[in-house]
Amino acid sequence: MNEQFSTQPTPDTPDDIQIIELLGRFAPFPSARFNEKMEQAPWITTTSKEYRRLFSSSTPARRWVLVIAILIALLAFIGLSFSPSIRAVARQIIYSFISERSDKIVIQTTLTTPGDLFHFSDPANFPLTIQEIHEQAGFDVMEIMELPVSLKQVGSRFDSSYNAVTSLYQGNDYNLFLTQRPAESGEDVFSIGSTARVDLVKIGDQQGEFVRGGWKASSAQTITKTISPGNQTNINAVWDNYLPQYTLRWQAKGFMYELRTTGEGSPSQSELIALANGLK
Repeated sequence: MNEQFSTQPTPDTPDDIQIIELLGRFAPFPSARFNEKMEQAPWITTTSKEYRRLFSSSTPARRWVLVIAILIALLAFIGLSFSPSIRAVARQIIYSFISERSDKIVIQTTLTTPGDLFHFSDPANFPLTIQEIHEQAGFDVMEIMELPVSLKQVGSRFDSSYNAVTSLYQGNDYNLFLTQRPAESGEDVFSIGSTARVDLVKIGDQQGEFVRGGWKASSAQTITKTISPGNQTNINAVWDNYLPQYTLRWQAKGFMYELRTTGEGSPSQSELIALANGLK
């Protein structure tokens, strides 16, 4: 058995936080003699001369070539900034989805109860009503107002570690999860496989992102159901583009939303968008 040792810092010894604060205020300033030497450095002098020679040239043609080159670079930058594909890549990194380098990853999770991994969609895990979840979360909770005939609302749960509310709806042969949280609570991204496709869609006047497929445990891995609560578990997962799982994510009015369905009878992309537009 490994022995563990602990030491108590003396009152005169700074702790880690004090050292970090001290280093954060450390800002060395060069002396006047150093600045004088830098001004006389050969590379600075040469660069300054070349700069003056280029811009003080008496040849108008050179000036026009330089101006045209700057204009072309500026137009190219503006064109790339407004390109939908460039914007899509930027949003994937910042807001909704991040593509992994491959379709295989190792997911590390901590279970609070032994059945979390296997029975998350159990109605017993969603015991709260909308009024109860609103009081617990401290913000207005949206819900699907016009439910399809085959879909019913089960209940909600609040995850304090993410400041997120998840509501469960169940259909004949699928589950639908509505998750919402304030954007100020921090970044919220979802990992997808390298072969997954992100479709840009419209939720009202906001841009949303839709992905088909999901991660599933590797068929070569056996996961026991007797995992002790609080222990970390590693799951070898592979991305399956044909898994009956559909994820729609968007942001609106300072909140991040996600509609995710699992099951063969899951709604189509257009039906999910209609449900998202009907949240109140």
